[in-house]
Amino acid sequence: MNGDSRAAVVTSPPPTTAPHKERYFDRVDENNPEYLRERNMAPDLRQDFNMMEQKKRVSMILQSPMVWYSWRC
Repeated sequence: MNGDSRAAVVTSPPPTTAPHKERYFDRVDENNPEYLRERNMAPDLRQDFNMMEQKKRVSMILQSPMVWYSWRC
C-alpha cells in the first residue's frame, strides 16, 4: 500500500428526467365512495376505526387453529 488508502468518491448529478414513479394519489379513485367517506372522517374517529381493525386482526390470529396448536405443543 502506498500510504494513501482513501477511496475515490465519484458523484454525478441526478438525471434530468426521472422515470415516472407511481404515487399513492395516482392509485386513488377520487370518485370512490369509500375513499370519500374515509377522507371526510374526523381524525379521532379514523384512529378509533384503525384500532378496531387492528384488534380484529389480532383476535383472528389468536383464534386461528395454528396458534392453538402451537400453544398446546
